[in-house]
Amino acid sequence: MRQILVKRGVMKQIMKDVGVTTPTIIAALKYETHTDKAKRIRQRALQLGGVEVKSI
Repeated sequence: MRQILVKRGVMKQIMKDVGVTTPTIIAALKYETHTDKAKRIRQRALQLGGVEVKSI
């Protein structure tokens, strides 16, 4: 399982930039969704300092 970890302030910035809700961001960062919007959320999270982690 992989996910992208971000600080809370980053989530607020993504909400503003992409125009989505917190649950939408959480699902995208956990790779539970694979829409174009989810891909934009993940890309933006990485641009803002998010870190992708893989758990065993």
